Amino acid sequence: MSVATGAITSYRPEAIWSARRAFFDEGRAPQGVVHEGVLRSWVHCCEIGRSVDEPVEFQPVERARIAHLLGAHAELLDAARPELTDLAASVADAGYAVLLTDRHGNALAVDGAIAQRSVPLRQAFRAGVDLSESAIGTTAMAVAIREAQPVRVLGPEHFHTETQIFHCSAAPVFDPQGEVIGSIDVSRDMPGLVDSTLWLAARCAHRIERRLFQRVPALVHVEIDAGGGATLPAGSGAWLAFGDGGELLAANRPARHLLGLSPGPLAVLDFEQLFSERFGAWVSALRCSGHGAAMRLAEGVRLRAMTLEDARASARATRQPARATPLPAKPILGDDRLARAFERTLRVAESGLPVLITGETGTGKEVVARGLHAGGTRAGGPFIALNCAAIPAELLAGELFGHVEGAFTGARRGGAPGKIEAAHGGTLFLDEIGDMPLPLQASLLRVLDSAEVVRLGCTRMRPVDLQIVCATHRSLPALVTQGLFREDLMYRVSGHTLHLMPLRERQDFDTILDTLLLRLGAEPCRIPPSVRAQLRTWRWPGNVRELAHAVQRALALASMNADLTLDDFGGHLLTASPSADATSGSVLQQLTRQAIEQALQQTGGSVTQAARLLGIGRATLYRRLRRADSGNVPGVRS
Repeated sequence: MSVATGAITSYRPEAIWSARRAFFDEGRAPQGVVHEGVLRSWVHCCEIGRSVDEPVEFQPVERARIAHLLGAHAELLDAARPELTDLAASVADAGYAVLLTDRHGNALAVDGAIAQRSVPLRQAFRAGVDLSESAIGTTAMAVAIREAQPVRVLGPEHFHTETQIFHCSAAPVFDPQGEVIGSIDVSRDMPGLVDSTLWLAARCAHRIERRLFQRVPALVHVEIDAGGGATLPAGSGAWLAFGDGGELLAANRPARHLLGLSPGPLAVLDFEQLFSERFGAWVSALRCSGHGAAMRLAEGVRLRAMTLEDARASARATRQPARATPLPAKPILGDDRLARAFERTLRVAESGLPVLITGETGTGKEVVARGLHAGGTRAGGPFIALNCAAIPAELLAGELFGHVEGAFTGARRGGAPGKIEAAHGGTLFLDEIGDMPLPLQASLLRVLDSAEVVRLGCTRMRPVDLQIVCATHRSLPALVTQGLFREDLMYRVSGHTLHLMPLRERQDFDTILDTLLLRLGAEPCRIPPSVRAQLRTWRWPGNVRELAHAVQRALALASMNADLTLDDFGGHLLTASPSADATSGSVLQQLTRQAIEQALQQTGGSVTQAARLLGIGRATLYRRLRRADSGNVPGVRS
């Protein structure tokens, strides 16, 4: 993995302070201590009139700005979120938080140990905050974006005095045309150096780039193997994407280095200008060869190319629409019961047994499936998801098993692999397996038994190696009884069953709520204890998904940085049925009474002011007072 030339490998604060004095007090450019990119950043900060002692303000984020940024970078966010989750899991124990920015330095997504960090870091690491060089001076992400290479910026290397508590590593993220599209930053607010953070940031950026490249709508993706003697820059592989006629559609940064192309829009180039074979013949050779076909540059340099997969099928298989709600990117395991069950399931999955995840709608079955994939030995392979209930029955077979050209009306030219082939080496997640048509169930059972798949219209058996994870909110035994699901397939897909309890039964409600807030750039403290107590009492029939929508709605309605109220969460919460546990006894009454008493004590018994404090109307509070027996609530006055 490529790292910046001259990047320091040990933290020497005395030497860095000496370099600062030489630069800022004596006007000299110190050599050999501070990264050259950091020096150039210092120069630029001085040129734009910044002072090292001026206060650094992480400006409050307007909701409209957040929505605009997230919408404008939806594809980058979608490709980055699973990689951010993996990176955060690797560095959280060392106190690091993980950040994704756009190419201008605007914060897009945060993960990791942010909740335990200092106020400045929490203020900085919020979606929408401007963290550019012109806004907050020299930082690792600013230097990485400017220099187009991974870099560390430690303590006093930051331009401003206030930001010298940060210790950061960052790597640029390049788009499929070789241009910087953003950065990955790993930061903490305490001294000390973890050598692997720079490498981890660069690896994360590389994986995001690969995901983005696989989404280029091309006929075929090519990865060039430079093992034959060609010189490539250290780091990610060299990737090319070609259209139906052999036209070059995309080339990443290492491939452009190899071909002598500059970043940006490509000139009109085709396959035969670059290589010594006809495009059609070469594509046929690639499809017939399981190990790649030989390829030679026009200048005589011999290389090998491996087809990744039909790029258009890959884009359909991996592209997920950017979520409008801040659903967790990894399982939240604050409930000990769920944590233990997840660990057991992870061990079972490692043995190769299929896993069945059950639970109500909105409990996070796909999130857990992704967590099982990320936590296992197949994490480096693809995670391919298919919702069996979302695709018409007549199209589901082609999506799942793939097809050859002419297999059916509307079949794609050249055919296409299905989700099963796309998941080779990784995990296939079949959501709502209970909705799969009976004829397809028999075909799926054959794949599971033989570890081979046959595309529609073809007789060739293609070996596949993958982990199967299925999910359903329905009872498979009941479907078997009704004749809607094969009994043998039920036993085959449920090698181990993980049941996700509904949100109302979980013991980590506050952890889930805080995670959702942080993913939207909001501080958990914005929800007062009295409001939290009320939120915990409702049934949440839509589970985590419903809670995520409610949090997003509340933040959209609330005043900037103001505490959230029950009214912000929607009137339906004030009249919805409370949880079964709350209504079965005195829990709800006790919570209501406690919240009312605290509010009345704080407001000197004023119902009007107490209602405002609780975030509800006076009429609603009067109803709660009657239910709580207002005659026994002390100090009540209008």
